[in-house]
Amino acid sequence: MKKSLILGSLLLSMVAFGKDYTQYKSDKLISPEAAKELIEKDKNVVVIDVRPEAKFTLNNVQGSYNMWRPDMEPKDKRYGEIGGMRASREEMEAELNKMGVTKDSTLVLIGEGLDEYRLWWILDLYGMENVKIVDGGYATLKETGIKTRFGKEAPEKAGNYKFSDAPDKNTLATMNDMEVAFGNSSEVILDTRTKKENIGEDMKKGAVAKGKIPGSVFVEWTQALNKDKTIRSYDELVELYTSKGITPDKEVLPYCQSAVRSAHTTFVLKELLGYSNVKNYDGSWIEWSYGVKDGKVKAEIGE
Repeated sequence: MKKSLILGSLLLSMVAFGKDYTQYKSDKLISPEAAKELIEKDKNVVVIDVRPEAKFTLNNVQGSYNMWRPDMEPKDKRYGEIGGMRASREEMEAELNKMGVTKDSTLVLIGEGLDEYRLWWILDLYGMENVKIVDGGYATLKETGIKTRFGKEAPEKAGNYKFSDAPDKNTLATMNDMEVAFGNSSEVILDTRTKKENIGEDMKKGAVAKGKIPGSVFVEWTQALNKDKTIRSYDELVELYTSKGITPDKEVLPYCQSAVRSAHTTFVLKELLGYSNVKNYDGSWIEWSYGVKDGKVKAEIGE
């Protein structure tokens, strides 16, 4: 029954907004219509809304749960001054089990078209496969007429989810990886931030230096989006990235300020275009900027 429901939802995805979702290399991105059907008919679905609590409380999908950036971050200072790093497996399990997640659950992630991809990346890193993201986020899902409400998240349920004992996926980049990639023709360092950040005109909170990682290519994460925050077509995405030398034969290392925007780009390259070697730099510019301050690494100013 569950397999047939998911298949039906995927078929529904094919025609949503006149958009053929089978053009992409995986089924992780689903249409709002397909999401509505899953949520309403599959008792094993857990909806996680990745928006700030205040926005969630004003309007949310009936029965959904709320997660925001602090819920995905460490509960201690293990990374020192580097903020925004990923939570551990155990910390993520604890969050999921407050929502009643089990090995049979399908997670449907919604948000504002950005932070849900950060949650996906962490879950994917630790080996969780049964995760879907709604194209366009909460706004497009609400337009389907799904039941929404005012108020706090659904009551806590006791889940028993545990990540497998398999090693983390090879989708995490470290500062050392970024240093090694510089000047290597088989690797691409990809800056997904704004142009002002790239050229050193803007410095976000948490960083201590301006500029970019030397040798990085600039493609702002928003270039992968349509105006309504849905993701562009497969052919448009291929043109966007290959025109910048970001091709499937290379190892791609996206970064931003704190690996949120770069998580979106990681999803696009890995799941939608099928790139096999994409590693999100979790420390991103915050960590790199501290390295610049301490004289361990250098920064460049973009053009």
